[in-house]
Amino acid sequence: MPTALARALAPALLVVALAGCSRPAAGPSASATAALDPARPLPSPVPEVVARVNGQAIRIHQILPMAKAELDRASVAERDRKKPEVVRHALQQYVDRELLLQEALARGIEADSRQVDWAYDQLRREHADEGAWRDFLAEQGMDAQSFRAELRAQHTVAALIDQEVRQALGGEADEELRRQKQAEVQQALLARLRAKARIELFL
Repeated sequence: MPTALARALAPALLVVALAGCSRPAAGPSASATAALDPARPLPSPVPEVVARVNGQAIRIHQILPMAKAELDRASVAERDRKKPEVVRHALQQYVDRELLLQEALARGIEADSRQVDWAYDQLRREHADEGAWRDFLAEQGMDAQSFRAELRAQHTVAALIDQEVRQALGGEADEELRRQKQAEVQQALLARLRAKARIELFL
């Protein structure tokens, strides 16, 4: 998601970006549609609720900003062809993010409010004009309140992954080693979470 949102969320958003490279959602209760061709046409009309993760609904407006960011990198001629696959990939990223967020909350992990406020303020300064700020939020499919909530969710997920990495390394590691270990640890955690999760996909 190469947007100002991505810059504000770094390094938290990196956690979700890595999740996007992971295997499709799987597990005993995952929707059978996950095994189908991701490039198949989208249902018409596209449902408002595009997935449920342990009963938690994911709505189409929540994944569209990620899909749009990817489609904007494609040529105009390719966009229609790539749209189904890109939208499903964005959904998979969001499913992984939701699994991680639910796990973090279950463990009582909280984001650092100072980091969340800093990220929010950085972006607000980049869009000092009120009209520009509204336009930016509209591009993200959010208002100011939901945008701040999303920042908090991303930083909460980042705190979960940091905890997992520290445990895997026994708490004795420098920052570079923790970064190197992050993807491996995250994929292992996601595999465990998928195995016990109820994931329903409707696209």
